Amino acid sequence: MENIFVFPSVLEENYRNFEKVADEFLDGIKICDFNSKDYIIGNLALKEGVSPHKFLNSSSEDIDYQILSLTALLIATQGEYSKFVVTTGFPFSTYQAFRMGAANFLNGNKSINFDTRPIGGKSNEVVDFSVSEVEVMTEVEGAIKYIRDGELKEKNNFLLASIGYGTFELALSRPEGLVYRTAASTNGIIYAIKLLEAELQKTYYTSLHTDQQLERAFQRGNIVINRKKIDLFELRNKVLESYYNEVISPSIRRNITDEDFYDVEKIYLVGGGALFHQLVELFNKEFKDILNVVVVPSPNLAASRGYCLKSVEVARERITTLEDRSSYACVGLDLGNNNTVVTVNSKF
Repeated sequence: MENIFVFPSVLEENYRNFEKVADEFLDGIKICDFNSKDYIIGNLALKEGVSPHKFLNSSSEDIDYQILSLTALLIATQGEYSKFVVTTGFPFSTYQAFRMGAANFLNGNKSINFDTRPIGGKSNEVVDFSVSEVEVMTEVEGAIKYIRDGELKEKNNFLLASIGYGTFELALSRPEGLVYRTAASTNGIIYAIKLLEAELQKTYYTSLHTDQQLERAFQRGNIVINRKKIDLFELRNKVLESYYNEVISPSIRRNITDEDFYDVEKIYLVGGGALFHQLVELFNKEFKDILNVVVVPSPNLAASRGYCLKSVEVARERITTLEDRSSYACVGLDLGNNNTVVTVNSKF
């Protein structure tokens, strides 16, 4: 059975003592004494922080990657598991450069100190756990694994379009494997958000808003500036159409040839961008004569769930029956630019 946890990929250095400000851990995460500094994470950073942030497409050398990934594994322990098999991933554009660093950082024994007071506790607690196996994939391969080996059980050829905050990823998948010639990585939803920000700046002062705060306003369809609530719906549709026409469609045309369409009937959409109806309609408009456009259920969770399936495979191969399997959990860690998704499965 899968357990899936999602929290915003933001953090902020903070030394305030919070006394019972959240009912559950995901809403009250404060990590202490990480390189001698304290940080509020996720929803607590959005609620109590002044400038919550994350670097775009960060590597394991960046402090935000390190804190968010260890926080994700702290969540994955669920107070029960102390040993992990972990699979994570990167976009095509950063995969080769970042994969070894991520594997080296995640592997081995870990210790993380967190403050329980934001959720009603009385002090700090230290949790120790270990990661015995680490796999690193591309985000596209993670989503494809979910589509082929998860509930959908797709057996045929298909195109995959992953619309993330930081990157748009594309590839043709055949049952025997990925067609690397078709793989592409380019700008994600942040392209449309920057267009929206430029439009807003013609009338309003938005410089105090971080990229993550603007992204959440983009999701909601409204923003408050100078104590005025501004409806973003029409402007959002306008910039999403520009994004599709200027980034997504040209990327598909460059990488997918007419010959590729002969034995492909579907294009699966994954990633948080697939939750925008406007983008889905633009895919339908372009491909109505040749492909069925399928939005994967909970498309923002697809990569993490695929990573977790890979972790289960690795655990079955490498964790011997002589070991105490009850202390192990298989984890799919999707450390996205917008949200971090943690999928946990202890049945292998």
